[in-house]
Amino acid sequence: MDKPLERFSPMSALPQVRHVDALRPWLWLKLGWEDVRNNPGPSLAHGFLLVAFGWMVLLICSTHIDLIAAAVSGFLVVGPVAGAAFYELSRLRAAGQAATFDASLDGAVRNGRSLVRLGLVLAVLGIAWAWVSVLLFDRTFGGALPSISESSWRSVFDWDYAGFFVTYMSTGALVALLAFALSALSAPMLLDRRLDTKTAVLTSVKAVCVNPAAMAVWAASIAVLTAIGFATLLVGLVIVLPVLGHATWHAYRDLIP
Repeated sequence: MDKPLERFSPMSALPQVRHVDALRPWLWLKLGWEDVRNNPGPSLAHGFLLVAFGWMVLLICSTHIDLIAAAVSGFLVVGPVAGAAFYELSRLRAAGQAATFDASLDGAVRNGRSLVRLGLVLAVLGIAWAWVSVLLFDRTFGGALPSISESSWRSVFDWDYAGFFVTYMSTGALVALLAFALSALSAPMLLDRRLDTKTAVLTSVKAVCVNPAAMAVWAASIAVLTAIGFATLLVGLVIVLPVLGHATWHAYRDLIP
């Protein structure tokens, strides 16, 4: 028998994953930008709605720096599910169908049950990270958290808690890595195929394992572009989110034939 152990591997029953070179994410971003450029109305409209939601969350949490950190992280964790409308717009455009705002909503609703299950998984992960974030801040600073209203930049750089930053960033990185592996391709897969959530999530993890270099570049690209968007008080995310959403669809189509 050829490779007899493969029949006992849970990964062997998953959809095939294509291996790509490390710089492949640049092609996904290029294709994502082309989707936005060729159909700007619906894409930017969804981008604005997501940014408006982000503004609302930050406004609610604006007086608590620990909640802001958790909210930003949670926003990124559940982002792949929020991008369902962008995946549908890209799918419709590739199929030569009308890629309208209403049609993108129809696609998300049509596959809503599977996407909701994935969203719940990511939401649990996001809530767990939010709880850990608040706990770390409380253990380190107690009831005397630095004030955002006074000077947020000065507060950040004046803190003399190196151990806290190392622990906080390391924990956040682990959560981000787990969330990325679970959701890198699972959301567009659930929108495009009749699969259960477990299969989609495991296939996403498989794609990350098969293409560690490319997916590392992809994750770094997402982080850098998102950071630019946040640096512009979320305004830049009106464009960044659609590009990343459409690019995620092309990543899925490229990696899973």
